[in-house]
Amino acid sequence: MLSLSLPAAAGTSTVMAPSRTNAENYKDRALSACIAEAYKGSPAGEDASITKSVFLDWTDYDDDKGNPATEQLAEKYLRRDYSNPFEGYVGAEFKLLKCLDMYHSRELNEQVRKYVPHPGWVGDAPATRKKK
Repeated sequence: MLSLSLPAAAGTSTVMAPSRTNAENYKDRALSACIAEAYKGSPAGEDASITKSVFLDWTDYDDDKGNPATEQLAEKYLRRDYSNPFEGYVGAEFKLLKCLDMYHSRELNEQVRKYVPHPGWVGDAPATRKKK
């Protein structure tokens, strides 16, 4: 039997997010939300918005409280004025830098503690123990 080595078809690579913890995916969803808002109306913004939505399938968290909290935090960071300390970058908005700063923020870590009941768990909520 002849075996050919062909390049992988588009879309056949493994998505790694489902194998990350709920805490990591919550933070990644927040970063996606920030990028979606920062680049709204562009192809990058649309892709980030779709990416943000798919994390709902991979992350166990209180979405009723967590989703608005991440949206508000993203908006807060995007309103920051980063123009003064960066001489030589006239007109730069540093939207991505603002989103990265939000990603690494104490506020986002606090949200993980508040809204992600099983931060170290991978996948859906852990199965509950049966009472004896």
